[in-house]
Amino acid sequence: MNKEVLQELCRVFGPTGRESRVAEIVRAHLEGLNLEVYADALGNVIVRKGDGPYPVFCTHLDQPGWVVEHRDKKGFLHLKSVPADEKLGEGWAVDEGSNRYRVFKESDGKSWRAESLVEGEGEMGTFLVPKAEFEESKGAYFATALADRVGAALLLDIAGKANKGNQAVALVCYTGRHLKFTGLTAALEDLDIERLYLIEALPCDKGNEGYSLGEGPVILLRTQHSVAPSLWVDEVAKIASDIGIKLQKGLVSDGESAADTLARTGIQAITLGMGVRYSGSRIERVEGSDCEALSKLLQGLAKGKVRS
Repeated sequence: MNKEVLQELCRVFGPTGRESRVAEIVRAHLEGLNLEVYADALGNVIVRKGDGPYPVFCTHLDQPGWVVEHRDKKGFLHLKSVPADEKLGEGWAVDEGSNRYRVFKESDGKSWRAESLVEGEGEMGTFLVPKAEFEESKGAYFATALADRVGAALLLDIAGKANKGNQAVALVCYTGRHLKFTGLTAALEDLDIERLYLIEALPCDKGNEGYSLGEGPVILLRTQHSVAPSLWVDEVAKIASDIGIKLQKGLVSDGESAADTLARTGIQAITLGMGVRYSGSRIERVEGSDCEALSKLLQGLAKGKVRS
């Protein structure tokens, strides 16, 4: 996986409902490739090569943040987090114009407030995200928005390899993951799907998920409302074994997954990813070795060697 591309994606402003800058970066990296690239009315980026049915690789673009509800008489901005239950940390935040804000919680521990460092900035409807950070150390990546952008970096890896091959493949970067997966089903509706792989960074802070950092890619056998098709699980395990990749198997018993949203519409999918650790901090961590192994696995799946 390209570190510079990952850093570029992690640093760009792109909260839920304002993903256009992230989509622009993705499309810029696809220019000049022998791929069909287009965006729909919701801002989803869809990439195709060849004729279907396709192995489809899908991830999201948006990151959690805040929106300004109003300014009080003291000049403080009252914020609402998007999504409402997201655990965002206090500290510096920026708006779309890179103006900086001090974000903090009130004494009740629930209400978000912000103080603008630029007089007059931050009116009702202004979106804020944590100030971007990105570091690499001891083989790991540490960044804001890391869990929300590593999937797009991995899909760009697949695109680069697909450009040189002859296999049919489709890639989807959808919007609205943190607003009930708003763009997900719309992004898939025109695709003839053979297999659908959802690429997600998977929290592993509790220690009971069945997977951990630095131990390889993860395949989810079950989410809250979906079960991975056993045939697909076997296919992924076969390819992982053939190319020498250790595959972790895990479960997600809480938290909403894209697979849950699709299951309610009758669409089968399988979730692949890597562990991410944040423990309530806005700075997230993934292991570089997990990213590289997952990239290699996804490229193997794109070739579809085990399917008849």
